[in-house]
Amino acid sequence: MKTIEFIKEKFLLLVAAILVYLAMLSFMLITKIQIEIVLVITFLFWSYTLGSFVVEYMRRKNTYDEWMMTMEKLDQKYLLSECMEEPNFLDGKILYELLKECDKSMLDHVNEYKYRQLDYKEYIEMWVHEIKTPLAAAKLILENNPSPVRDSLLEEVNKVEDYVEQALFYARSSTLEKDYIIKKFTLEEMVNKVIRKHSKIFIMRGIGLKLENLDLNVYTDNKWVEFILDQILVNALKYCDASQPQIEICACQYANSVLLEIKDNGSGVADNEIGRVFDRGFTGSRGRKQEASTGLGLYLCKQLCNKLNLGIDFRMSGHQTIVGITFPLNTYNLAD
Repeated sequence: MKTIEFIKEKFLLLVAAILVYLAMLSFMLITKIQIEIVLVITFLFWSYTLGSFVVEYMRRKNTYDEWMMTMEKLDQKYLLSECMEEPNFLDGKILYELLKECDKSMLDHVNEYKYRQLDYKEYIEMWVHEIKTPLAAAKLILENNPSPVRDSLLEEVNKVEDYVEQALFYARSSTLEKDYIIKKFTLEEMVNKVIRKHSKIFIMRGIGLKLENLDLNVYTDNKWVEFILDQILVNALKYCDASQPQIEICACQYANSVLLEIKDNGSGVADNEIGRVFDRGFTGSRGRKQEASTGLGLYLCKQLCNKLNLGIDFRMSGHQTIVGITFPLNTYNLAD
């Protein structure tokens, strides 16, 4: 609260006080009251008037400054009234009650949103669980009934499974901190598990695969990292060169981190679009017409990497598209 603002607010009262004093002074001079009495009355009048202003100013300033400091410390500003002390002046009390009502209304809306989000998450998890059964049955039927279109149909079913899994992890990503355990894993075991999932696509399309230096240990949650790797590999499989498709997965250890890179020789992304590859809904303009894309894969990878304290970057190098994941070499939150 600024002093000049308070003076402006009390300007009319100050003018009124001056007019009252001038009227009193005129009366005392007309009635020829002794000068000593006039001085005493003048002192008492202005002491009371100015003292009242000073006391009110200090009371308001201390209260409002304390409120402002409290609000600056809060991450959730709508909880301000819960941390405020009720003031002892009238307009402060009124403002305090108004803030309490506003915050109560906001908390009600926030809680309603949380409940809706939780219901939606539970519905998605239930839906994913239910749909896995007919998908597994469809794959089993196709595998047991050879036909000219079997491999193509299996590939499409696998795509549906990938999208279903993506929906599940997207729903769970907001509560990841409650659903991960940091343990020691080798990159090789996680990468191999993801590759095995898509082995038929590698064989059908004749995609070359090069693995290098993956026998390195990292500390992370394998379930979430395997999902991240799966999303990156799915993109590489979609967009690698059609005539001579090639995917390379390699790792390099540094003093404080391990870098894992997934490279493909696909059409890549235009230079002016690289900064947006992790945006939700981004699909790019170069070489993306041959496949339908949701633009969620890399967005989810970025969100999950942030929550797992992993680094992720995207770059082009000649005719290669490279996605890198950086694992810090520490053991915090390591499970027994």
